[in-house]
Amino acid sequence: MKVLIRILLCLVVASASSVYADDLILSVQHKLKRLGFYDGVVDGQMGSQTAAAIRRYQIAEKLKVTGEMNPQTLRRLGISAPRARVPVKAPAAAPEYVALADLFKGGPFISIGPEMQITVIRQAQKNLRLLGYYRGPVDGSPSQSLVASLKAWQASAGFRQTGRFDENTLKGLSLMPY
Repeated sequence: MKVLIRILLCLVVASASSVYADDLILSVQHKLKRLGFYDGVVDGQMGSQTAAAIRRYQIAEKLKVTGEMNPQTLRRLGISAPRARVPVKAPAAAPEYVALADLFKGGPFISIGPEMQITVIRQAQKNLRLLGYYRGPVDGSPSQSLVASLKAWQASAGFRQTGRFDENTLKGLSLMPY
């Protein structure tokens, strides 16, 4: 019973904190969509596509690349953030999406969309398992064990140990379509 109460409490806190950010995220998504940086669903949720669009905008505008709605990025977009109770970073309810975007950061698949990214992760998990580097579930979810397995494989392949799906890693694991 205590576990159920804790879970419900976490859900209430997570949903209450994300309510304040929804309007801000919606504004950012609308603006980035109009500017051609975002092609996802305008839903007010901070997911991997929104973070990737923010990064693309920050790169184009020569801002510090964080993938977050920081004050500098909001100012450049012409969006004023509410003064109080609005988290500027991704809401706590979406760590998996942030982790998903982080795995692909700096690589050629950063903007392919979360469905395809999950497919790539699932295939990477299979390939790393066959090579003896990964023992976790083959579920397409980002995890610390996947990152550790990627780093171990990258080290053995003589690549930079980033734990990310950069171009060399994708090619080395036969995950590139060409």
